Amino acid sequence: MAGMADRVKAELGAVQETLFIPLAPRARETRRRRPVLRDPKAARILASVDFDTQKYGRGWGGRITVLRTAIFDGWVGDFLAAHPGATVVELGTGLNTRFERVGHPQAHWIDLDLPDTIELRRRFFADSDPKSHRRMLAASVLDQDWMPAVQESPGPYFFAADGVLAYLDQACCV
Repeated sequence: MAGMADRVKAELGAVQETLFIPLAPRARETRRRRPVLRDPKAARILASVDFDTQKYGRGWGGRITVLRTAIFDGWVGDFLAAHPGATVVELGTGLNTRFERVGHPQAHWIDLDLPDTIELRRRFFADSDPKSHRRMLAASVLDQDWMPAVQESPGPYFFAADGVLAYLDQACCV
């Protein structure tokens, strides 16, 4: 575990810092005797970020978040098994490690989130070489300026909106 001086400072907006809600349970789940999923990278990230994990109270995130993640992993894994060269777009990716858990070597992968989140994400992840087709885009899911990057990638497409939709105002989308 990193010492306090070595920890990465998370300078995020109020909504963006909720990315810790799914990160912490994945890290905890990894330490369980029979985990629903294993996510050692989540544990390493959580240990290296300077963030008050008490902010959301006892048990925040919890098992239901892990189950949701495992279900999404299954859907994405099934999709990539059927379409190995397809494109997965993670909307509001936060510090999700789904690519590490279920990514396929032929798949194209786009991690999309707000600029401050992508800045933090770049401390732990990198855009891949052109062969593995993985990249991060800093943009709001409500903007359309990220759409051309998706269109450049081959279909079919899987859009994973694991937890971001709850933060969108209904008025924005009608």
